[in-house]
Amino acid sequence: MSRPTEPQKKENLIERCLAVAIETGTLGSSINAIAKRIGTSGRMLVYHFGSKSELERQIISLLEIRLREKLWSFQSLGIQETDHPAKPFIEMWEHLTSPEMRGLLKLTMELNQRAMQGDEETRQFLEQESQKWIAALSKVLNNEDVALSLFHLLQGAMMDFLTTGNAQRGRQAIWAFMETQGKRI
Repeated sequence: MSRPTEPQKKENLIERCLAVAIETGTLGSSINAIAKRIGTSGRMLVYHFGSKSELERQIISLLEIRLREKLWSFQSLGIQETDHPAKPFIEMWEHLTSPEMRGLLKLTMELNQRAMQGDEETRQFLEQESQKWIAALSKVLNNEDVALSLFHLLQGAMMDFLTTGNAQRGRQAIWAFMETQGKRI
C-alpha cells in the first residue's frame, strides 16, 4: 500500500481535527492538545496548516460543508406529506438534540460567542450559514416570514437546550409554533 500524498494527509488531518472540535465542542484547544488527541504532533499540524488560526479557518470551512450537507438533507422534508406540519421539524429537532450532535451544537455556540466578541470572519461565516438555513426553511415552508420566525425560534430553543439540557421545551415550542402557522404554510 502506498503512502498517502500530502494533500490526502492534510485532508485526513483536517477531518480528524474537526472530529476533535465537535467531540470537545470547542476550537479553543491548543495545537498540541489537538495533535495529541488525533495521534500526531503539533509540528505536523503547523507544517500542514501554518498556524493555529489557519487550522481553525480550515476546520470552520469543513464545518460549513458538514452543515450544508445537513441543510440539503433537511430541504427534502415533506410538510405536505405529513398529517401535521410540525412533524418534520420535530424530527429535525430530535436529531439536533441527540447526544451525537451535542459537540457540534456547542461548537456552533462557540462560534456565536466569537462573533459577539467581534471576530468578523466568524460573524460573516455565521451570517452566510443563517441565510442558507432561512432560505431552506423558506423553500420548505413556502413562506419567508414563517421561515424567519421558525429559524429564530430554533436558535432560542437551541440555546435553552444547551444551557439547561431540556430538549422538551424546544419540542413544545416548535409544535406550538407550527400549530399557529398551519394555515399560513
